[in-house]
Amino acid sequence: MQAQYDVLIVGAGCAGLAAGCELAAAGRRVAILEARERVGGRIFTQRVDCAGVPTPVELGAEFIHGLPPALWSVVEEARLETNELSGMDLVYSHGELELPGREQGNTHRVLSEMIEWLARQPAGCDMSFAEYLRVRAIDPSIGEPAARFVEGFNAAERHSIGIGSLAKQQRAEDLIAADRLFRVRDGYDTLPSCMARRFVRSGGELLLGSAVHRVDWSPGSVTLSAGEGRALRAPRALITAPLGVLQSGAIEFAPRPGDILQQAARLVMGEAARIVLVFREAFWRESSPRARALSFLFAPAEPLPTWWTQMPERSAVITAWTGGPRAALLRGAAGNAGSNALELCLATLSKIFSVPRTALDRLLSSWHHHDWCGDAYARGAYSYLPAGALDAPERMARPVEDTLYFAGEHTDVTGHWGTVHAALTAGARAAAAILASLTG
Repeated sequence: MQAQYDVLIVGAGCAGLAAGCELAAAGRRVAILEARERVGGRIFTQRVDCAGVPTPVELGAEFIHGLPPALWSVVEEARLETNELSGMDLVYSHGELELPGREQGNTHRVLSEMIEWLARQPAGCDMSFAEYLRVRAIDPSIGEPAARFVEGFNAAERHSIGIGSLAKQQRAEDLIAADRLFRVRDGYDTLPSCMARRFVRSGGELLLGSAVHRVDWSPGSVTLSAGEGRALRAPRALITAPLGVLQSGAIEFAPRPGDILQQAARLVMGEAARIVLVFREAFWRESSPRARALSFLFAPAEPLPTWWTQMPERSAVITAWTGGPRAALLRGAAGNAGSNALELCLATLSKIFSVPRTALDRLLSSWHHHDWCGDAYARGAYSYLPAGALDAPERMARPVEDTLYFAGEHTDVTGHWGTVHAALTAGARAAAAILASLTG
């Protein structure tokens, strides 16, 4: 049977949209099949009423980390307004709100020394971060905060995540000034929405609510099965499903695509928990002079150790976050971050800001959460690399028989795993490879 398209793409997250835009602009017949009824994947924005003002609430990706060209080119082309985070960072320790001090500096020093130490080792040397702390005999009073930081930031487990990937990640972040953080003012979902409109304007076909469950292929021919009896054909296909979906077996490949699934099994889909609370007023600004311009709040001894406001926006929204083992414990104990998690959030805020719990109940307008681990089309927050798996993303990015291609943040080869710009870069890279293949 004649192919209906030149290229089929599985997934309308940023990787799939980036590839689709490039391929459609080149005049190729392209269809993107997306399981959800929306685009954006793990960018998921809701709009809620906050003191009478419609306010975007991010339940997935929220920040633009630094100045990655792939991401900023999309932002600028779509003319999206952004703002850079500002305000004051505080630490809650021993019952007091304090400025960040020695502990934060020690963590940065541990990571810097880790990179320097690794550079002196034989090529290919790798180990888990926990093993590195043991081998280097780092004092627990310094190593434990560093391990908590690594787990929270990377949604990882210290006994798994490799120092090779941490070193590569840090070098990559330094190149784009990733310590600077930005938000899209009207909501992060405006970015994939703009990309989707561009894709359709270029002649692409966007098929929402089309969950692909089987990929039948042979060299130069792919058939995607989605839903009951629906089959689409093309000589090339790009699979941008998240790592967790590939690992789950929700998409059946016949035959298996080389060693792609084996490489996927070497990576880990991390877990994170985020609860966004919308209040009628920003009570924390009145609790302490230091909190009037609060941006990030770190409470390392609390079950939810990281909080942030919408600064420089002055909205009454505050977000609780944890990643790695703490997130897994919270999910297990709180029934997928249900009412028990809300109780934990309110109790923690009451403790930190010395505000009566009953007052917080009266001020709370709404709260929001999305269980990414329980989401059948995500199966986790974002990927990380265990020790010994530094080559796996590059091996996953290799075309299979010039027919099947794979992209997504987990296939990034630059060190930016788990980010929107990694997904965009991977999608563009795959599109370039596909175009080269189609043109001989």
